[in-house]
Amino acid sequence: MRNPIAASIALASIVALLPGCLGHTYTIPKRDLQALARTDPGARGQRVRVVQNFASDNGAPEAPRVYAHTGVTVSTGAPEPGPVPRHGGGGSSGGGKTQAAGASDDAAYWLVVASILAVGLAVTEGARFDGWAELHPMHPVHLFGWDGSYTWMPLAHVTPEVAEWSRRAVVRTSEGPWRPLARAPLNRQGWTYAVLLGTSEVPLASGAPARGFMGHIQFGHFFTGDVGLLVDIGLGWAADPLGNVVYDARNALELQYLPLDLGRLHGGVFGQAGIGRRLDDSAAGVDAVGYLAGGGALLQLELTTRLTITGRAGFAQAYGESISDLTLGLSIY
Repeated sequence: MRNPIAASIALASIVALLPGCLGHTYTIPKRDLQALARTDPGARGQRVRVVQNFASDNGAPEAPRVYAHTGVTVSTGAPEPGPVPRHGGGGSSGGGKTQAAGASDDAAYWLVVASILAVGLAVTEGARFDGWAELHPMHPVHLFGWDGSYTWMPLAHVTPEVAEWSRRAVVRTSEGPWRPLARAPLNRQGWTYAVLLGTSEVPLASGAPARGFMGHIQFGHFFTGDVGLLVDIGLGWAADPLGNVVYDARNALELQYLPLDLGRLHGGVFGQAGIGRRLDDSAAGVDAVGYLAGGGALLQLELTTRLTITGRAGFAQAYGESISDLTLGLSIY
């Protein structure tokens, strides 16, 4: 049998260490570096878009530090690119699986694990800075080329040609004056992970649906800031009038569209189609597998550039019944 308590303790320990995984280096996105390279060198540090890296990303060797009184000079030529420095990397390990006592126990275990991971990612992504900072124009920028070469130069010396040549640009907070200005607004584009917990109607073989527990584990990709395709794993259970457990698993592909933007409040709709599986422990119960289709509304409260509290009200047709669910949780982007 799986041991949710032991798993929770182990994962909680990992979660406690996650904030310390954030590093002191920041990436300047390529398109932002290209835009900076076309501006006045003396004003480039006023508002620089940066995304915080993790501690495992060492970036590059230390460069000479600049100070507030350091003068701004005009570029006389870029330093010759050198080999990319090598850094040691860490590994990861995973645990094996054990026999589950039953479908509902197994579902509870995975929801515990998924929820702890969601909280851990939320803590890390919530603390991670993604926005704009003020730097000195002579702040060192570490540049990695597409050909594997490396160099560094002051921000004021980056030319459009250098910006085009570079694959990645990194700055370090310890190498000059550093002042965060503001976080960027919510950006969903890219990979996403969410865990939502709440209540749902669970169809019974013996009668009308019963209200019970429902959790959604979701992962997928947003192609734009508004449109995403996710895998939705719904795990729920309820009790019939005699106290027998009825387990309900729903696996579906879900399309989300969230065009509503009211500052920190966002909203939209979703539609999904998939397969449901019901296990009924009652003496008269009938197990069932069938198609499901549904949709509903989404409401999000923006916490950071990569984190929201998400509320979801859904309706679906499954096992010949109309069912509804209402859940709330965290979405990480």
